Amino acid sequence: MLRFGVVFRRRAAAVALSLFLPTLATGQTSRTSGSVLGTVVDQTGSAVPAARIQLTNPATNQVRTAASGPTGDFLLNGVPAGSYTLRVESTGFASFENKSVEVNVGSSTPLVVRLAPATVQQQVTVSEEPPPMDVTQTTVATTIGPERIEESPVVTRNYLNFVLLAPGLSQSNDQSNAASQSMLAGSDFTFAGLRPRSNSLYIDGVENNDEFGGAVRIELSPETIHEFQVVNNGISAESGGGMGGSINVVTKSGANIHHGDAFLFVQNGALNAREPLTIETTKPGLDRERVGGALGGPIIHNRTFYYFAGEQERSRGDDSSLIAPSVAAAVNGLLQSDTFPRLTVRALNPDMFPVERAETEASARLDHQINAQNSLLLKYGYTNNREVGDAFNVNGLVDPSGRGSSFTRDQGLTAGVTSVLNPNVVNSTSLQLSRRRQVLRTADQTGPGIEIAGDVEFGRAFSGNDDRTENHYQSVDTTTILRGRHLLKFGADLDHIRESAAVDDGFGALYIFSNLAAFLSGTPDEYLQAFGTPRARFGTTRYAGFVQDHWTFLKRFTVDLGVRYDFEHLPAGIQQDTNNFAPRAGVAFSPSDEWVLRGGFGIFYDRYILAAVNRTLEMNDADAFLQVAYGPLAKQIFNAALGGTPTSPVASISPSIFTSSPNLRTPYSEIASASVERLITNNLTASATYLFARGVKLPRTVNVNLSSSTVLRSANASALGFGSTPFPQELGREVFGPNRLNPAFNNVYEWQHESSSTYDGLSLSVNRRLANEIEFSGSYTLSNAIDDASDFNEQPQNPYSVRAERALSANDQRHRFVFSGTFDLPFGDEEEGRKPTGLMAKVFGNIETAPILTVGSGRPINPLIGFDANHNGAFPLSSRPLGFSRNALHTSNQVKFDLRVLKYFKIGEHGKLDFVAESFNLLNHTNVVGLNQFFGPGIAPFPTFSQSVRAGIARQLQFSIDFEF
Repeated sequence: MLRFGVVFRRRAAAVALSLFLPTLATGQTSRTSGSVLGTVVDQTGSAVPAARIQLTNPATNQVRTAASGPTGDFLLNGVPAGSYTLRVESTGFASFENKSVEVNVGSSTPLVVRLAPATVQQQVTVSEEPPPMDVTQTTVATTIGPERIEESPVVTRNYLNFVLLAPGLSQSNDQSNAASQSMLAGSDFTFAGLRPRSNSLYIDGVENNDEFGGAVRIELSPETIHEFQVVNNGISAESGGGMGGSINVVTKSGANIHHGDAFLFVQNGALNAREPLTIETTKPGLDRERVGGALGGPIIHNRTFYYFAGEQERSRGDDSSLIAPSVAAAVNGLLQSDTFPRLTVRALNPDMFPVERAETEASARLDHQINAQNSLLLKYGYTNNREVGDAFNVNGLVDPSGRGSSFTRDQGLTAGVTSVLNPNVVNSTSLQLSRRRQVLRTADQTGPGIEIAGDVEFGRAFSGNDDRTENHYQSVDTTTILRGRHLLKFGADLDHIRESAAVDDGFGALYIFSNLAAFLSGTPDEYLQAFGTPRARFGTTRYAGFVQDHWTFLKRFTVDLGVRYDFEHLPAGIQQDTNNFAPRAGVAFSPSDEWVLRGGFGIFYDRYILAAVNRTLEMNDADAFLQVAYGPLAKQIFNAALGGTPTSPVASISPSIFTSSPNLRTPYSEIASASVERLITNNLTASATYLFARGVKLPRTVNVNLSSSTVLRSANASALGFGSTPFPQELGREVFGPNRLNPAFNNVYEWQHESSSTYDGLSLSVNRRLANEIEFSGSYTLSNAIDDASDFNEQPQNPYSVRAERALSANDQRHRFVFSGTFDLPFGDEEEGRKPTGLMAKVFGNIETAPILTVGSGRPINPLIGFDANHNGAFPLSSRPLGFSRNALHTSNQVKFDLRVLKYFKIGEHGKLDFVAESFNLLNHTNVVGLNQFFGPGIAPFPTFSQSVRAGIARQLQFSIDFEF
């Protein structure tokens, strides 16, 4: 089966290349622009060739021209997203003008222009928008426009929250219920059950991804976002850079009229609901203010424009843990004695503690029309984020001493030139220089860290003390050519990343206790500590190229064929494959004006997570290593250190190291889709989409130095290192003794690419574009996601039986429904020239509402015993209770209803004053996102097993005032 897949990809790539190279083919979906596709006919429906086409942006007076072909068809490609006026002229006909042409990023706007004889009238002017259904698009994508971005409720002012409005997506499953989990942030959403670290975000054509962990870098103010496109299945070969979904963001530019706004958001905890899981009797305090504004306009009319946006947030409040008072009292009794004087933490804090957040976001953009054919874009983005006490390790069983703070600064400079070489050829070149500096810190910097299974975690956590810098140097070039019915595109992308990272995982020592009694007696089950120099500096370079043909085979039949190549060159010593050719194919068939059928298949190669590369280079024995001990030896170390962090390695323990597989492969996904879309009215569409996604050669970590496993019995327990009285959860399971395949090392954690995932999903959607002050969309998705590892650092319980790990993915969400929209109350609208009259109209006029309702099934949680019962060396822990499969627990169903209500007052000709009230989780539903996953060492589980330990926000209220001019 594996050999067949390799042969298929190679042959498909060869066929694709043979088809495309003679015509220099390219794709349809663009990351920065859209197109206008039209036909010019007379009143009888006959084609009008050689008609003069002029598309004008009324805000900037920028003009694009074309001429209709022999069949009356015309195409204007590489058009920036925005509102346009289309004018068509032909000898013997009255001129035609449409002032309502909307161009969206990554899609085509279809038009049929019917010219009237000149003897009837001199000009025909229409204002009706073209149908919202793009019958030529083979890609499954969702566009979030400026109205939705500006008017929808969002608690964090992060525009990426709106990504979750698209069908087929889910929020990433925050399964970090233990301090031992990775602190690396991902993108916070998952496409088709694929990993959140595998998504790609592009802003104005250049990538904006944190390559170390897969998160997003620069966070832009919503004021600067014009629109963005969520690509679930990017059939175009231009789509790439990750095996998951792709998000293409386009920022706002200035215009010939000065325009801007200034705003203030405020929130006070006294108006919010009480946190649902807290044991505190009073509400936590919260004072949050966010102030900002935007300004755009001309520097030189019709030629040079600027746009600036920025905002600053400061938030101060309280948080609390869910540590049981009896547990806190017992632990504090020991900490305040002199039994273990080198334990840094001398008392747990089960009460409220302060948390803070401060964030600055700023961006500036300059657009310059060099001449009629060439335009220049310069953009600078800046983000400075500071979170204290609440950045990570935030589940309810973590004491404030183990919680994390983060300090992140991002800067990026982008330059781009777009050249219309002739009406049929458009070239775009972009350059990027960016830098990220991130520092993670736990409250306790000394250590050690203490984990008492199912009860509490305190002290310095194993992970979460990093200091790193990531620099990006990127160059992108694409060319689009129109040849008859072929829209051809080809391009290349070169991205060099420099990493300098000090990841101090484990350097403070960590002791894991099986239960509270074990801690009180000073008997840890496991000890882990790293020694050496935690510093790695390295560079990687990503190369990508593609060719694509978007072929309008017939009037109602479109074919996309393309191939893409991706390769990321890793540091020396890491073996890689290079045959990363990814064929793409898609079709769109429109049997009538109201229907379109789509289908497609593509392979999408992923990026490497550089945290895994860094770990391999850093923990290589020569620079740093890890020591792991169990049972009596762990107890001996803990008591000898008086509960503190040992200052030197233990001579009797062999080092544990991290390495990479000698047969490392590039992860990829195989994605297939089939959909049908129906035009219900001129503004309303409905669709059904089936999506299949298979993740192949996904990364995970495996200890490859273990000897074969043995079933633990009372008779062999001591010989295997489990002591004379093993726990009931240890007896009868496959365990590993002290013997190693390579006796020079204890554990050898190998970074492998042998995991896989599958996803099947059906989405039903309706979408109404903005018309008559009403816009809405809704979708329901039924899906199933299965895998055998959901992250690169996840380890199997038994490395010799990885098939036992296959179960529901952590990214699975069986049911998900989302509805959002913007609505104006029908009591007069000054924006439309209907001034409110009468008491009801004055009170309820000029009011806009924007709801978002999300309903979803619970998420899988992995049950764990709470310590390494297999002695497999896995960390994060992987030992499950006997009889439990991976991810066997589930949180409860999730319901969230957010609402934004705005009332505005017109001030002068262009001014408007908005008063806004927003509520988040208005229904105050308890949305559990974390469970106590620890079963405990006995036959019966801990009383706290599977209880909720973390939930989303309770109901919050926020108020703002916004002056637009």
